[in-house]
Amino acid sequence: MSLFSADPTEAAFVRFRAGDLVGAEEGFRNILAREPGQPDALHGMACLARARGQDATAIALVGLALQKNGISPDRKARMHITLGLALIAQGHAEAARAALNVSVILQPSDPRAHAALGEAFERLGRRGEARAALEKAVALSADDTVVRTRLGALFLDDGLAEQAIGQFRKVVQHRPQDGHALANLGAALFVRNAFDEAVTVLSKACEQGARTAETLNSLGLVKMALGDLCAACETLQEALQLRPSDGRIANSLGTVLMEIGRLEEAEALFGAIVMRESGEEADRARFNRATILLGQGKFAEGWRDFESRRSLLRLVSDVPQWDGSTGEEPVAVVGEQGLGDEVQFLRFLTLAAKRRPLRLRLRAAALAELMPELDQGRILPAEGPVVAEVSLLSLPAVLGMDDVPSTEPYLAVSEKPEARRIGVCWSGNLSYRFDRRRSVPVGCLDALQQVRDVRFVALQPGDAPGWMERVSLEAPMDLAREVGRCALVVSVDTLVAHVAGALGRPLWLLNREGGDWRWKDVDWYGGVRQFRPPSGAAVTAGWEAVLREVAQALSSRVQ
Repeated sequence: MSLFSADPTEAAFVRFRAGDLVGAEEGFRNILAREPGQPDALHGMACLARARGQDATAIALVGLALQKNGISPDRKARMHITLGLALIAQGHAEAARAALNVSVILQPSDPRAHAALGEAFERLGRRGEARAALEKAVALSADDTVVRTRLGALFLDDGLAEQAIGQFRKVVQHRPQDGHALANLGAALFVRNAFDEAVTVLSKACEQGARTAETLNSLGLVKMALGDLCAACETLQEALQLRPSDGRIANSLGTVLMEIGRLEEAEALFGAIVMRESGEEADRARFNRATILLGQGKFAEGWRDFESRRSLLRLVSDVPQWDGSTGEEPVAVVGEQGLGDEVQFLRFLTLAAKRRPLRLRLRAAALAELMPELDQGRILPAEGPVVAEVSLLSLPAVLGMDDVPSTEPYLAVSEKPEARRIGVCWSGNLSYRFDRRRSVPVGCLDALQQVRDVRFVALQPGDAPGWMERVSLEAPMDLAREVGRCALVVSVDTLVAHVAGALGRPLWLLNREGGDWRWKDVDWYGGVRQFRPPSGAAVTAGWEAVLREVAQALSSRVQ
């Protein structure tokens, strides 16, 4: 439509869509001067008000326009879209939903109505309906990239990374040189743990004009997941320079600094976040700081900050939290996080049971039967009434455990170690975001075949090299018995390592560069020898070097 259209109302709207707000306002005012109350001109003034952030004025103007008679359904539908969007901006999501629903009924083929309705549903917390409305808008749009981007973001926020990737891929197909579209796809690929593609896509996003703090944060985390810690540190430092007060980026940088051993810088960074922020990022900084303190044996401060994980994990309960007091009313002990964490913290049940009868509601509860020092009479059936509840990982804080933990075994099995029976665990939980750095590629295990006169046993379920023995591992108790039969356990940082340590079996830990706080300056188990990849080595090359070293050490041990 030409700006010199015979229809002055349409001409004013054309100016508005072109960004000429002054010219559009002049056109609408001229119409209203000639024809006071003309509904389309009132609607035009409402659109101008919205563009200027005057949403209350926009609501009033659309309300006046809708009172007029003789408005065609398509024009009335557009007015309801403007009304709905203004109501959303004013925080009236339910009223907006009602207005936009009218628009959809009047003009069901207008993608703008469905897109706006999706926004109203999102504000109302009706996520599924929001996604459905946006999907309808996508199907009706000629140029659907904007709506697809919103839909992809909604999928990603809802934890549906695969669907988000699908939407962002289609946007990139339409706009292959759009840095922000690439950044969205890269962020979704990171969440999906598709790190190899993510690093390529995010690097291209930076080249195509989206070298933003957000993109660099995603890129830095991807490099961290791939094991390129120095590059990750540089990237995250650049991201923080662009947005110095962003707690999320600061936490990401602090995590990498911990991994490369720059603990003082990391602790200072986390402390600054705690001082200036509240909410999730402050809790994350407290938790990160706790892992530094616990790794250094500073338990009084460490266990206090470690409790911040409860907020991060959104641990809630209808039962009061146990304060460590004594009595005969039973307390429930609940699990959280991984099985390895549970095994590490089982040791604290002995003292807890002296204060209260316990109901163990955790996946590793059966292993408590293997604790010689635990008064089994104080362990009640899992189900039944309790007066309070406590997380297993909160026991050190609740019990006031400020001392260095004992390295004495606290699990015992009847099985005896068999000479030259070597248990091997090379992989952790694949869903863990940084598992690629923790787990050993199965091909690297071939170096162990040079070791003669030993029996290698796979201490993990699933596929294993043909030269390893397989055993049944359906429950933690099965694992404990099989570990008990081993003269030595070679394991990455996962459940198997903690079971070996708790049973007092010699453990050779295949620990990633940096490693977890549990394997730092404080010994939680006796008889642990650590093998680490060379600093800065690529993941596979690093593990190949580690397994060669392990094979040589095993050969010497056998001889």
